[in-house]
Amino acid sequence: MTQTNAPHQGSLLPREHGAYAQISFPLLTALSLGKPGPASILLVMAAVTVFLLHEPVLILIGGRGGRAKRELAGRARRRTALLIALALLAGLGGLALAPAARLAALIPLGTAALLLPLIFSRREKTTAGELLVALSLSSTMIPVARAGGVNLRPALLAAAVWAIVFALGTVTVRMIIARAKKGVEPSRWVRSAPWLSAAVIAGAMFLAFEGSVPAPAALAAVPTAAVALVFALLGVHPRNLRRMGWSLVASNVAVMTALIIAFR
Repeated sequence: MTQTNAPHQGSLLPREHGAYAQISFPLLTALSLGKPGPASILLVMAAVTVFLLHEPVLILIGGRGGRAKRELAGRARRRTALLIALALLAGLGGLALAPAARLAALIPLGTAALLLPLIFSRREKTTAGELLVALSLSSTMIPVARAGGVNLRPALLAAAVWAIVFALGTVTVRMIIARAKKGVEPSRWVRSAPWLSAAVIAGAMFLAFEGSVPAPAALAAVPTAAVALVFALLGVHPRNLRRMGWSLVASNVAVMTALIIAFR
């Protein structure tokens, strides 16, 4: 999603609409796979709270422009302090109640640690940055699933599927935007978006027939890969990105359903 610098009606909520799907679907999958209890709910609260931290922190470091920083700095500072306190309380409380989730929590914490330098250096909107965001948000489901009694392997596999799904959406959107910009040479990853989608479909078919992964899980990424492939090959204009976004959300519902069937 593109980033703008003008204040958005004073809102301190994340503006990147696609990110809401990237945090929601993995967490909903985790809750659906396990037996949610207080620990799972607290860890979900911690993940969502950290997600909501992004916008006020971005304002404070000037990532939304000088005007936004001048107008919203006070509110952003208070919101940041509140969200950090809530994230710590919810996260530590959830981990205290769910020993099985403690090691698993190192995965999203590690990806978040890798992401922080990109945020503060304002490189989060690069292809690498957006792919790391997709990985980080996907991995939030792992400790939540473990807190709900899900075994580590299905939790990791489900998170990997979501990371692949969100990565395909990211590179396809970037390819569509890059095609519309004259004189802009897209990166190798962006140019290869259709091939990546086709490779995911082929790999999913192989895994489904090979049998080491439950067939619904192996095929879970296919709906999103197919949507991404169609939009990439059609060469749609950026003004149709909203339609693509809703198509990806619909495919995400199919992804989540397949993962629940596979691992529930």
